[in-house]
Amino acid sequence: MGKEDSILTNITMQTFASDGDVALVDQRWEKDGPAFLRRLFAAGLLSYEKGQIWNKDSKLMRFVIFKYASPQALNRCLPIWKEVEKHMFENVVIKVTAYRGISSEYITAN
Repeated sequence: MGKEDSILTNITMQTFASDGDVALVDQRWEKDGPAFLRRLFAAGLLSYEKGQIWNKDSKLMRFVIFKYASPQALNRCLPIWKEVEKHMFENVVIKVTAYRGISSEYITAN
């Protein structure tokens, strides 16, 4: 393998308690997310992807996938993510489960 060996991936599952919690986080992200992302990309975040879990009965679950260029990039981003979580999840009932790993295979269509 090549460059992909060093890509660190974080997959986060978010489960909200209510539609109101989802709406509040979405409203905050729409307003402040772009500024946070600029800082994260400058620190070494390669990509950010958010999606809705559709094979569950609840509309209150989603996933977020982050990719980092290196362990150093991840470490530079962690303090920024702490700010994001504090700001975005204030007064919100949410369960967050994060999984970190190294991408062992990454294939894209041409």
